[in-house]
Amino acid sequence: RTLVVDDSVMFMEGLCAYLMTEPMFQVVGTALDGSEALHMVDMLEPDLVFMDLHMPYMDGLQATEILRRRLPNMRIIMMTRELAVTAEPKSRAHGAHGFIRKLGITHGLIAEVRRAFHPDAHEERAEPVTPMDNAEAALETTSVLV
Repeated sequence: RTLVVDDSVMFMEGLCAYLMTEPMFQVVGTALDGSEALHMVDMLEPDLVFMDLHMPYMDGLQATEILRRRLPNMRIIMMTRELAVTAEPKSRAHGAHGFIRKLGITHGLIAEVRRAFHPDAHEERAEPVTPMDNAEAALETTSVLV
């Protein structure tokens, strides 16, 4: 049972469409921000939440902290466009079980979910840094500077 939380409707719909092609996921709902996610979690009782890091009203970090206190067994995978080197430690410090970059999100998504549910069984990251990651990072940095 999966909930997807993101303020970009287009991204959220795309991720839901992808998740519905994978037998291990049952998308039960969506939310546009952290406060809506809190309400949806109470109603839908998901096992897994894909949470955007940056959203209006209540961001993913605040929502994750609250949800971890309420439902410690529910797994939360944080998503962002930010580089993992800065966003992943921040996300995990706020209680996220996993982390994945939105750019190329389907690459490594299944492995990250498995690590979130079974952290001891998956010691290595399934997503090594590739030259393409470096190129994508450079493009993101450039677009921010322009």
